Amino acid sequence: MADEELGQYRDRYGDRLALRAFCRQRTLTNNSETVKSALMHRVRQKIEGRTSTKSDTAVGRPVGNRHAVKDTGRVEMGWLHFQKGEYHQVRTKGGGGTRHLSVQKTVTVGELLDIGKDLFFPDGHSAKGPIGKFDFDIRDFSQKSVPHDCTVDQLYERTKLRMLRIYTCSQYKDTSIILSDASSDFEPNDERPVKKKTRRHHHKRTETTKEDHPEKSSDSDEAPTDEAPTGQLARQSRPAPREMSDIEVLPSLSDDCLMLASNERADQCSYEVDSPIALAIHASLEDFEVQFGGICAGDDGCEDSTLPWNPCDLNNMQHSTLNDGPASSNSLTVSPDQSEKEVLYVELRRVNIVHDVLNVFMEPRVLNVNLKIEFINEKAVDSDGVSREVYSAFWEPFLEQCEGEEERVPRLRLDYSEKEWKAVGRVWLKGYLDHGIMPIRLSPAFVLACCQGVSSVDEELLMTSFARFLSVTERQSVEKAMQGSMDESDEEELLDLFSRMGAHYLPCKDNLRAIIVTMAHKALLQEPTFIIDCFQSSIHTALPTPITKGRLMELYESKRPTNRKVAQMIKPSNESISTQEQAALNHLLRYVRSIDQKKLETFLRFCTGSTVLCKDKIEVTFNKLCGLSRRPVAHTCGAVLELPCTYSTYPEFRTEFDCVLSGDCFTMDIV
Repeated sequence: MADEELGQYRDRYGDRLALRAFCRQRTLTNNSETVKSALMHRVRQKIEGRTSTKSDTAVGRPVGNRHAVKDTGRVEMGWLHFQKGEYHQVRTKGGGGTRHLSVQKTVTVGELLDIGKDLFFPDGHSAKGPIGKFDFDIRDFSQKSVPHDCTVDQLYERTKLRMLRIYTCSQYKDTSIILSDASSDFEPNDERPVKKKTRRHHHKRTETTKEDHPEKSSDSDEAPTDEAPTGQLARQSRPAPREMSDIEVLPSLSDDCLMLASNERADQCSYEVDSPIALAIHASLEDFEVQFGGICAGDDGCEDSTLPWNPCDLNNMQHSTLNDGPASSNSLTVSPDQSEKEVLYVELRRVNIVHDVLNVFMEPRVLNVNLKIEFINEKAVDSDGVSREVYSAFWEPFLEQCEGEEERVPRLRLDYSEKEWKAVGRVWLKGYLDHGIMPIRLSPAFVLACCQGVSSVDEELLMTSFARFLSVTERQSVEKAMQGSMDESDEEELLDLFSRMGAHYLPCKDNLRAIIVTMAHKALLQEPTFIIDCFQSSIHTALPTPITKGRLMELYESKRPTNRKVAQMIKPSNESISTQEQAALNHLLRYVRSIDQKKLETFLRFCTGSTVLCKDKIEVTFNKLCGLSRRPVAHTCGAVLELPCTYSTYPEFRTEFDCVLSGDCFTMDIV
């Protein structure tokens, strides 16, 4: 309707606009309802049509769980290989892994076994060998054997699992193959065991140089000596010649360690697969190649890569051989002759030094053997220098996990039980008795309690150790508090210290010292009581003479390195030296007198293998290396330092020596 026609009914223009808006809104509402009604009608028709179609055509179709009546079932299959008396799962990279199958529920276990053979032994071969060398079986998720006539449907009904998992199991038909099968493809990747080799020898230990040292060899091939690469820092441990009459197969000190040996009569022995000897030989072949060093025939430089068989030597030794029967587990054979100590050769990993050393010292009888240690993948033969380096490398990370600052006290740990703490005590005792190594960062109050009992620690030693146990600021706050000259900042720091020690208020001046003594006793002696008891069981009865307080403080003072003490140890190998050599020696002495305490300990460990004073002198020899090949070379066994004499100025010497000590200077890469 036009506006002129609408004006005949409504005179006002505003009324006409309102009327038009109302009509327009009403029209839109009616249209939306129409569309909605049409959509609902179409939905109803579609639902009714689908229902009628189902009722007409879907006759006998199952209703409910459609998977319950499916003809196929899903199966996960893995590969278990028999090794060391039990089954281990083979990794994917070794040809194993988990395979996902969809099979008919009427398939039997025997048919699944054939499928598993095809999967894990394609074309009849696998990483373990050809299929003809194995016996096969099928086991369920609990590694129990399953009858071959059982079907997949029956297994689902029996286990009530949503996903059925079975394993194709293989085992060598020839049991002798088990001894040479590697276990690196197994999923339970246990930590690599530490090798130990035991040997007996009758000789006087002498120092040898790099030229006359016989290299280690496996089988009968001699390995040539490798020179240190140019420009690379090197440390040398000078070896000692060894004469050995026979080698035994002995059990390990712990479950994680193995002692290997050999005897010419071993080829004539027949043994069972599960016997201790077979297991020992198998474990030796598992990860590493067994290597035995050669022997020196004399001064003419002749070397033998294998040990000669001499039946006459049997009359001079009392020992057990392979034909004498298996050795008892977790025992270390000690020679009946008390004047002769058995030699135990051990190989350790530097990256896991604490764990490996504790494994070696789990057995108390390790204190009665002559321990010879080597680092895996490092070129060094132990003539005391490597052993000192091992003890230093052990105590450094161990003390980092202890409480305290300048002096530290071990704290209880969840991963250390009684046997681990006793092993730590044996490490302390063995290092002190054999090499004079004493970790001076370990609190003397704690050490004296381990040696003589808690009651032997008096108040003077307790307060001295507690002062070094605290940080510098805390120590200053305690000293000011006992002198009565505290300010507000000192009170806050002292309150923080008291809160950390278990007190929540500052005592009055009269009983302040008594409270601090109680705190020191709690921190140094009460909290590590269990550790002290474990140490004391290993240390107290084994010390040749009792360690008193005075003797202990003398030891700590004599072992603590200072710039003056280390400088006085440095001596040239020859009394007459050239001008260049004298200049280099002066640079070295100036450098030692100027470095801080931490760098001084690093220098001492670089030269002797120990951060404490264990040698009377550091012998200095000179060479004329220059350019990129110029570097100092340390021989830790004899505490010998090869020093280039081609430095023009002291700053040049200081810069290069700082680079040496700040790098990986402890790795032994020449023999």
